[in-house]
Amino acid sequence: MNHGEPLQEFRKALGMFVDWVSQGKVKIKEFREAFAALDDFTVNLQDTLEELLKRSGIEDKDEWRYWWMRLAQRNSAKLCEELRKYGFSLRKEREVYERIYDREKKKPRGLAYRILELTRLGKRDEVFFSLLNIFQGVEIKPDLARAFNPVYSDELFRVFVYSFLSGLLGPEKSSPEEVE
Repeated sequence: MNHGEPLQEFRKALGMFVDWVSQGKVKIKEFREAFAALDDFTVNLQDTLEELLKRSGIEDKDEWRYWWMRLAQRNSAKLCEELRKYGFSLRKEREVYERIYDREKKKPRGLAYRILELTRLGKRDEVFFSLLNIFQGVEIKPDLARAFNPVYSDELFRVFVYSFLSGLLGPEKSSPEEVE
């Protein structure tokens, strides 16, 4: 099977889009949509490679693992931003938010500090268990579960959890996306 033709079409489409941007023919909304599509593509590619690596008898497994790790690292900045937005969105989930934040005292509850300390210590299992307690009866977004993937270093894990908590517990309005 020749996979070269679809790859050439993909490169051609990307090249045309870049040309349109440079000529000022693209509206900002279209650019945001294209950027989001590229982000989705790299995350889907990472997930696909992860599934591929679970199979036995794969040729060039070490090289596939290298590309999977590279995608995981590249996607980590996007994951931080998505986790922060997710944390911010949970403020609207009154039941969840009140388990971790005391509105009357205007400060995080003890569980928030426990999660921060467990995160600092790199205790992923205990952090996950604590978050499950907060999310009782509420679905956890895959992005939050992705933060616990062992492919990410302890340092990145901390950044992910801190990003999530900063969205959940941080200032009221941090970006235009959160206001929408």
